[in-house]
Amino acid sequence: MDGKGIPETSDWATRCNCGPRHKADEIVDVKAGYVYDTTRQSPPNPSSGLPAAPGKAQVYLYPDCKDGRVVADIVRLDKGHTEGLEPKVTEELVKLMVSAKGGKIQQAHSAVP
Repeated sequence: MDGKGIPETSDWATRCNCGPRHKADEIVDVKAGYVYDTTRQSPPNPSSGLPAAPGKAQVYLYPDCKDGRVVADIVRLDKGHTEGLEPKVTEELVKLMVSAKGGKIQQAHSAVP
């Protein structure tokens, strides 16, 4: 990656024989995430993370992966690496994980009566 965005390809997408990446939806959340770390920053540094705040994320999916696997890139916009995931971003990640056919989450989900 050259600092101008995410790479056009994914090692995971290649490994899982996925199709070319396409941009899906942008997630907009008006609620802040719940977990963040500003305890070691004096003064706070935006690239490391500030207190949790509302935000946006872009979702890029790699379709048609082998064995029903799901590969996606989620890019959080204007966020440092310690800021908590917003509720809608978290919800989208969980939906993607559960949608994977044959994965560990799906196997555990089908074992629950």
